[in-house]
Amino acid sequence: MKIFDGLKRAEEREKLLAALLVDLQLSKRLVVRAILFFEDAGSVLYTGLKREAADRLGMIYETREFSLNDATELVIAAIKKANNDEAVTGIIVQKPSRAVWQRVTGETSYEAYRNWWLALTTQIALNKDVDGLHPDQKVILPATCKAVLYILAEALGGTSDKIALENHKVLILGKSDLLGNPLYRELQKQGAQVELLGKKELAARMDSGEKLLDATVVVSATGERGLITGDMISDGVVLIDVGEPAGDVDRLTVGEKPSFITPVPGGVGPMTVVSLMENVVDMLQYPPSNNL
Repeated sequence: MKIFDGLKRAEEREKLLAALLVDLQLSKRLVVRAILFFEDAGSVLYTGLKREAADRLGMIYETREFSLNDATELVIAAIKKANNDEAVTGIIVQKPSRAVWQRVTGETSYEAYRNWWLALTTQIALNKDVDGLHPDQKVILPATCKAVLYILAEALGGTSDKIALENHKVLILGKSDLLGNPLYRELQKQGAQVELLGKKELAARMDSGEKLLDATVVVSATGERGLITGDMISDGVVLIDVGEPAGDVDRLTVGEKPSFITPVPGGVGPMTVVSLMENVVDMLQYPPSNNL
């Protein structure tokens, strides 16, 4: 079984990015402005890691902190201000987990959570949307999705733009805007045999006994600790664990069954951070023609 070393791979990619930045000879420093909701501990952690990476690359990573109880209009005003600030080259809204959002706001509806998120992300100027958050973004993939594509290319062969997907069945657990949905669309474009599973679809598979046994690749990003157990997977499966903070895979019961696995922490997380930094630079080279 190969255990993916995300820290090592991210360091390698960061060095390549640093060299590219030298070659570009930019006349001014790149500035990313992040909107952060301080109640979400995971967001605070990742923001710190992104700021450290930006510092190493000579970028500026600014934050504007809000409470999840703040008026949506107040947060939108901050996004619009960043849109109009010529010094800001990239904007990201750090998405809080649904559980934290519900606990802080008292709202229990998924639709309310989704509508709140869309109210924010649809305000990001497309030419500054470095995390691919706007629903109309066609140029930049969300950093987590990009990270998983890199890892799949290492596990299966090929490149992130053309992964060797022949003879593979991919199951994606979790229908998020940051990973599940864009990854599903991207793998479909590459000709993969792929299914996107939410809670209902996974429950149906468990009830039928099908579980995840037909998959040669499983990408899981549900945030449900220990969701994937050894009896659910086949020998030799590729397991990409995007759960946080503890991971979706029960490492004790899956044992040596996987041929390839990403650890939590130290797997997808570091690759997501460097992928975001790459997106900041990619946006300069391939800016969308339309804006908001």
